Amino acid sequence: MKTAAFFYVLSAGEQQNFPTEEFSNEDTLNYLLDHQFLLQIDWKGEAYLNEIGSFLQHRAIVFNPEATFDFTVAYKMANDQAVTPGDFVPSLLKASNHELKNKGLEIVQLDLGNDSYYVAVMEKSNSKQIKKASDKFWQFKPWGSQTGEVLYTVCCSCGSMNVWQLKMGESLTDDTCQECGTVIFDSEGNSIFKVSKDYI
Repeated sequence: MKTAAFFYVLSAGEQQNFPTEEFSNEDTLNYLLDHQFLLQIDWKGEAYLNEIGSFLQHRAIVFNPEATFDFTVAYKMANDQAVTPGDFVPSLLKASNHELKNKGLEIVQLDLGNDSYYVAVMEKSNSKQIKKASDKFWQFKPWGSQTGEVLYTVCCSCGSMNVWQLKMGESLTDDTCQECGTVIFDSEGNSIFKVSKDYI
């Protein structure tokens, strides 16, 4: 029988204690979130101070009890690199992943197609297996396999959809609707329209 992709974010002991009854994908997802095997993060940032660091620390120690982890430098780097509110989380995860990889672990992201990040920690040696085991619902990929770019989408009042693809950290200023010429981003990078950002 094929190993479910989410099993790779559990330690051997956690896999043995995993409930044996059949769960739907949604129930399994809720179980993983409720038991803090997986963390859901809003794209705008942490729900409380050190939310991500605490989660990563807790999960990393499960896999590597002898190691010590310090995400202070990662937080500093993320705060320095975050130009817009949506930049903080990917910057923090990138810097934290470097700390984890030095200890044989890494961050993986579950892509559920919404604007939240679903992250977990796993042993780096299982990178290929989790990708192979991924299916339509459980689409895991190691953090850092993204392009490092941001897709901005804005629907203008004229009905036209405008899309820009930029490197993370680059600012989008002085740009107009490609259809009607309405100002979408002013010289400061502000917009009166709802801006959708996808990190790719």
